[in-house]
Amino acid sequence: MNPRNPPSTLSLSLVAGIVLQLAPLTPLHSWTGALPDGSELRVDPSTHRAMRVDGDRARPLWDGVHRLEDGSIVIIRGGTAVPTTEMLRTWEGGVATVDELEGRPCEQLERRVCGHDNACRATAACLSARSLLNSEREAQRRAPFGAGARPATEFAKQCEAALTDAEFPPCASASAGPSPCRALVERVCGAADRCAASPACPPARQLLTQESEERAASARPDALTPSGAQCQEALGNPFFKPCEGVTSNE
Repeated sequence: MNPRNPPSTLSLSLVAGIVLQLAPLTPLHSWTGALPDGSELRVDPSTHRAMRVDGDRARPLWDGVHRLEDGSIVIIRGGTAVPTTEMLRTWEGGVATVDELEGRPCEQLERRVCGHDNACRATAACLSARSLLNSEREAQRRAPFGAGARPATEFAKQCEAALTDAEFPPCASASAGPSPCRALVERVCGAADRCAASPACPPARQLLTQESEERAASARPDALTPSGAQCQEALGNPFFKPCEGVTSNE
């Protein structure tokens, strides 16, 4: 008997190896989205290959910007989709956001509307968000012993609803660092919205809104978010052409 490998250690190693071999791999599910014409956009989780599916027919989706039925957009480049937040949420193991406040809606709401640097502390939305957060914390302090560090309260549901309420917009702080989506908007919409009527301007603004929301809820306001990555890709997409008279260095 080898003293360096007692029977218990060998047995555990053998069992662990068998379990790993027999354990099935969790399949990744394709992300799907509805296109305005009634067909379906399907994105493979491994290759990010984008296909338009209409009944039994599937064909590659052309490169460019595609608006979905719900108003969101998907950028296709080289036949593959630039992953969006919703895609990452669908694919198991994907990191959908850089939010460290998941499951803490009142704290998330306060950060979203007041800003990392309190740039929006004087707004009505910020004052309301902080009132909800303070109420939640007071209710948690009064919770029975053993309820946990952050027991659920009635205020959590109010904060969850406020996260999707237009009266609680994200704070757009200039101190958040370089913004790929802001650069995209400036490029395609132009100074003083000179090219606001161009087809590329509304999608660019939508991406900027999404990026602002993701940054508002993130641990690092200067972190590259999923929407920011989309904007970086969009800067090289012909659909997002510069506003006439606007150079790429503006």
